[in-house]
Order: sequence, then C-alpha cells, then structure tokens
Amino acid sequence: MSASWALLIPVAALVVIVLGAMAVLRLQKTSLGADELTSARASGSAASSGFQDSAQESREEFVRRNWQRPGVVANGVTLVDLYDRIRALEERVARAEQQAASPPPHD
Repeated sequence: MSASWALLIPVAALVVIVLGAMAVLRLQKTSLGADELTSARASGSAASSGFQDSAQESREEFVRRNWQRPGVVANGVTLVDLYDRIRALEERVARAEQQAASPPPHD
C-alpha cells in the first residue's frame, strides 16, 4: 500500500505542474490578446500625430517619411541606405533572372 502512495505523489505533482503551465499559457494568451486590442485602439488615436504608421503604409515608406525625426526612427539614415541597397539588389536579381530565362543566341 505504501508503494502505491509513493508513486501517487510524483504523478500528482506532475499533473499539477502541467495543468498549472497550461493555465499560465492560457492567461498569457488572453492578456496578450487584450493588449493587442488596446494598442490597436491607441494607434487609431495616435495616427493623427504623424508618428504612427498606417495600415496602407509599409515600414519602408514610414522610415523614408520620418528618417529625420529624432526618436521616431532609430538611425534612419542607415535604414534608408539599407532600403536603397535592397532595392538595387532586387533589381540586379530581376535582371539576372531575365537574362537567365532568355535563350542564348544561336551561331
């Protein structure tokens, strides 16, 4: 009888830990959902100040528009330079793909 009680205690502890972890995860998920709703409502009111990006505006457009505003874009000059380099690289890749897709001239 004592052997069964000795096994019951670790199993019960394991069940409590698993159920507790599931409860914590569920609470975190519900609190994050509420925070997202709150931040979405706040972003609608903050959009009039010009510091908030809109749903129609990409991050790149936001950075390009606000790169000189202190505190809005961290190191805006570097980000704009990176966006320019990415755009140039994408154009080079597109040109290389077009050249690779076109058949070579026959002699």
